[in-house]
Amino acid sequence: MKRVVLIIIPALIYGAVFIGCGSDKTEPKEEIAGELDYVKTELGGCNIKSTLKSDETDELTITISEEFVHVFVGFNYVCMPPFETKIETIDDVMYMDIIAFPCNDEDCEFPTCMCYYTFDFIFKREEKTTINQKYKVLLIGPRKGQEPVVISEGTIIGN
Repeated sequence: MKRVVLIIIPALIYGAVFIGCGSDKTEPKEEIAGELDYVKTELGGCNIKSTLKSDETDELTITISEEFVHVFVGFNYVCMPPFETKIETIDDVMYMDIIAFPCNDEDCEFPTCMCYYTFDFIFKREEKTTINQKYKVLLIGPRKGQEPVVISEGTIIGN
């Protein structure tokens, strides 16, 4: 009996030590896309100067620095009151909505002039992280029930 106890106790001790010790190797971690925190949208063009008329080319430019990401959107549209913007993330896609001043269907008579509107969406980024963020820029028209227009969509990628 003594012999059995002398065999079982050391076996239990060695077993506990063996199970409790893990490998010193660290498993590789998945690279996680850096977070983008919305700061503000700077409105320009006809949003701030209603008499500015232009034949500028529609554009979308993404600029990534160490601290910020700028998504600059510029497009021609009929002359109207300044737009509003809204940022939201749905299913890992960041939506940058450009929202026209709403009107009733009978009030939606637009002037014939065209104007160039600009929007600089500014995001603060986590330092030294990789960015891999899907995005969509939508134009929400002034009429109720009007389907949004996709201005641009893609992925913001950067180191």
